[in-house]
Amino acid sequence: MSKPVDVSEIIAKTDVEIKRLGWTSEKAKEFLIQTYGKQERTLLTEDELLDFLRYLQYLPTPESKLKNESPINLHRANKNNKTVKTTFKRKKNRQPIDLSDVIATTDIEMERLSWTPQQGREYLIQTYGKRGRTLLTEEELLDFLQYLESIPTPPHEILQFEDPLAGF
Repeated sequence: MSKPVDVSEIIAKTDVEIKRLGWTSEKAKEFLIQTYGKQERTLLTEDELLDFLRYLQYLPTPESKLKNESPINLHRANKNNKTVKTTFKRKKNRQPIDLSDVIATTDIEMERLSWTPQQGREYLIQTYGKRGRTLLTEEELLDFLQYLESIPTPPHEILQFEDPLAGF
């Protein structure tokens, strides 16, 4: 009898990607039903779950769509080296953007890159002379996010799930 596979790490990675994409649980459920005929990830086979993760990882990060705000755009290369735009919104009355959203997005990007908090801290110290993201100025924080987003997903994150028979 074969040993059951622990898919919790794969499910956690799909959580990160779903959050990065801004998908609601309803949108994810709809996709799963249309694609696999199943209502939740826990019902997917290991191969289906890996396929779902691979699909999510290849989708570009969408633009933010907050109303009544003017955008701050960062042009960057996505995982496929195509230029995409990340947008954060600034209130029309010129108040600073909500930096907690930017910090949360850096969390997602660091998870995607498998960076530890120590790696992030070392980069901040080397680049900005500061030990934490909350110490960065708005411009520095947006620059840090742009840097993270410009780094392609490490090959082991994508390639370990590729099916050589599928041709991709």
